[in-house]
Amino acid sequence: MTVRTDGKPVARRGAFEEVSQMIGVSPAFMVSLYGPGFSIGNFCEGLKLVRKLGFSAYQPEILVGTALTEWAQDARSVHRTASDLGLVPTQFVAHFILEEFSNPEKLNPRSGIGELHQVLDIVQGFPPCRVLTIPASTFGVDWNSPEATDFRWWQAVHQRLAEKIGRYVEVVAEAGMKLAFEILPFSVIGGIGRFVNLCNEIGSPALGINFDTGHAWACRELVPLLPFELQGRIFGTHLGDNMGTENIKLAPGKGTIPWKPLLANLAGAGYDGSRDIEIGCRPDQVVEQYGFGLNYLQSFEIKG
Repeated sequence: MTVRTDGKPVARRGAFEEVSQMIGVSPAFMVSLYGPGFSIGNFCEGLKLVRKLGFSAYQPEILVGTALTEWAQDARSVHRTASDLGLVPTQFVAHFILEEFSNPEKLNPRSGIGELHQVLDIVQGFPPCRVLTIPASTFGVDWNSPEATDFRWWQAVHQRLAEKIGRYVEVVAEAGMKLAFEILPFSVIGGIGRFVNLCNEIGSPALGINFDTGHAWACRELVPLLPFELQGRIFGTHLGDNMGTENIKLAPGKGTIPWKPLLANLAGAGYDGSRDIEIGCRPDQVVEQYGFGLNYLQSFEIKG
């Protein structure tokens, strides 16, 4: 077994090569282990367990804005630790920037640009990582206000949203990266169809999605078919499961998502990036739940 420069293991069979799909973990791994206040030291320690469980990829994350300074000072220690362990960073999640898409007042193209530049400077310390992910949080609207029934108001909100995303994409692309959004339920971006329309409106190949199966399933999307709708726009994954009734983070195979057609359609739509698992659980359940998820996804690997 050898390893390619992008971190994917390659098994050689005569004149042919069979590329095994890389499987990693989302930042929920660290949150499950250490809570939302995890430090860089926690993160580096957690990476050892990621490797021990058999994963080959991870996603660095700044969860809260107060952690921005710590990451600016010492993020390279995360990359050194991960590299020594043979782990590849697949996307960098700037979770705290979700506030920039949380209400109508925030939809200003200039708002948050300073923090965005700071994060991009940090991401440069993770050379293999070319995707920056921002969650789109629940959108706060006063549904009792006159604006909530004014179509012109909604048109203005949509225009500001498109301008803001367009500006963010420009800044990220100038840094040589792609911008992915993770769409949470009730976000201003809305469902997958509206996101695709936004991508077409903005027209940049540097705009895509972090495909979170749990969020989409809880929103009653036809998840196994989404890879075709999102073809070319899936820049990373958070593969979690649920029952379709509550937005929780179960291990793949523990909920009701039809994983066999979903994984087949991901490959069929041309996605060859890492399949990164997202599970929320207690610290004492991390080994069991993430180990289960890894084994479950590996059971679907196509043999050459």
